Amino acid sequence: MATGFLQVMVTTQTAIPLENVKITVIDSASGKLLADKTVYTDSSGKSPLIELETVERQYTLDRDNTTVLPYKNYDIVTEKEFYIRGENISVQIYDGQTTVQTVGLMPRPTDFGNEFERELNRGDVQKLFDVQPDLQEGTNDYILQRVVIPQSVTVHLGRPDARRQNVTVPFRTYLKSVAASEIYPTWPQQALRANIHCQISFVLNRIYTEWYRSRGYNFDITNSTSFDQKYIHNRATFESTDKIVDEIFNTYVTRQYNREPYFTEYCDGKQVTCRGLKQWGTVDLANQGMDALEIIRYYYGDDIQINETNNIANVNSSYPGTALRRGDTGENVRIIQAQLNRISDNYPAIGKMTVDGIFGPAMEERVKNFQRIFNLTADGVVGKSTWYKISYIYVAVKKLAELTSEGETIQDGAYPGRPLRQGDRGLNVVIMQYYLGIAAEYVPTVSEVALDGVFGSGTRQQVINFQRYYNLTADGVVGPATWEKMYRLFLSVRDGVDTPVQTPPQSAEYPGTPLRLGSTGANVSRAQNWLNAISQVYTQIPTLNVDGRYGPATQSAVIVFQQINRLSADGVVGRQTWNRLYSVWQDLVADGLI
Repeated sequence: MATGFLQVMVTTQTAIPLENVKITVIDSASGKLLADKTVYTDSSGKSPLIELETVERQYTLDRDNTTVLPYKNYDIVTEKEFYIRGENISVQIYDGQTTVQTVGLMPRPTDFGNEFERELNRGDVQKLFDVQPDLQEGTNDYILQRVVIPQSVTVHLGRPDARRQNVTVPFRTYLKSVAASEIYPTWPQQALRANIHCQISFVLNRIYTEWYRSRGYNFDITNSTSFDQKYIHNRATFESTDKIVDEIFNTYVTRQYNREPYFTEYCDGKQVTCRGLKQWGTVDLANQGMDALEIIRYYYGDDIQINETNNIANVNSSYPGTALRRGDTGENVRIIQAQLNRISDNYPAIGKMTVDGIFGPAMEERVKNFQRIFNLTADGVVGKSTWYKISYIYVAVKKLAELTSEGETIQDGAYPGRPLRQGDRGLNVVIMQYYLGIAAEYVPTVSEVALDGVFGSGTRQQVINFQRYYNLTADGVVGPATWEKMYRLFLSVRDGVDTPVQTPPQSAEYPGTPLRLGSTGANVSRAQNWLNAISQVYTQIPTLNVDGRYGPATQSAVIVFQQINRLSADGVVGRQTWNRLYSVWQDLVADGLI
């Protein structure tokens, strides 16, 4: 018989650790009290590790197992003088794993006053499980402006419309329960990490998009697996998954160039199938030697990134608290303008406007148009109901809460607020590396760097090369001046205006692998540049946005080019198409036609 471990942590309802709490263990199957497993908590409210028999680990790794429960159930009872006895607490014990169960005891009603006062006078308030507070202090933050790790999450214990309780718990507490409820702690480390990354990104997407709050609900997510993730309130968790949560809770999955946490749809891959990550499949991939990022990319694509943020704060709803109306200015006005413009792609009757942060007559009219379409009071004022309707429709048309998300672009040019330097990680580093990749097309001393979100020595050297070329302080630190110069160069390339370098360096060397739908990087940008130049003569080729992303528009332009040049019109830039692109571009330049 295999063995696992149990540790119990006992506190008062006000989170003060309780010492000398008697803990007894009962075998759930037989109802037998295991007298030799009785232990007492120490001054931190912790019990010693209790070794318990369980089933062999192999059953947790066998996806075809339907006959043997892959863990053993035990019940624990907690007792202390002056406190209500805690019982009927069920825990699961896995082979070689430590299960952690936290219990909050209530003083007996007749003794509540005296005992509660005694606990407060002990001076133990700061112990709180002997761990750091879940999240650091932070100011309130609005969502849909930047990604924020919330201090807490409000969970509805049932389907969205069910009359069930809401519970608000610390963010990491929520994640630990989800991990313990959805995956086995005995799985390979990289499989666990891949799953937990996706669990984090899933809930952050729900919060970022205000999926439920924009629909009038007063919670962030449900615990119904038909809609969301499996959360069991106050359940026991496992040391192995708890440690991973504590390490990566402030990371999330994104698609390259996008801001929002990606909607990481997933399923168990055994009883339920889906388009996203298969939880049981991650075990096989980890056993093949894949790391967590490789596993995630296997299911969601090669343009997936794992980003990290230190934006940890209370998260308010996005509504600013007061209605926006004609004459107002500022960031909230700009947000609504941008969202209405995007919505108008699907609802053209709304009309477009300039995104300038000024609530003028044109914006008032666009707001009224939106309100008429969606049966709101057409007063041109963005109150709470209009704000959330705009948010709801915006998320819907951009598919921000779907695998096929259009994405929130990160190319907004906003300086991160602090210098980026070697050792930094995260989305702002990815943006800066993307700008460097664009610069590499035009600045002969700058080379392309990997878009990995890691500011390493290679990235630093290219920053220095960029700074030297533009006579900036060559310190390898991306402060406001360097960021602004990078962004301006990006805009000039994107918008096709005068570039700071006379002639982009071009290379005829085939990159070695075909460019196709989904490809990204400098070679895609190079092909897009050639196509745009050639389109000045061959006008049937559509003009492209030079963004380094091989999307449907680029594919269509390639097909037209291939048809003109009697190549196989498959929309893929292989060696033959690449060489022909370069040759045609070179000939047109030589003839002075472009």
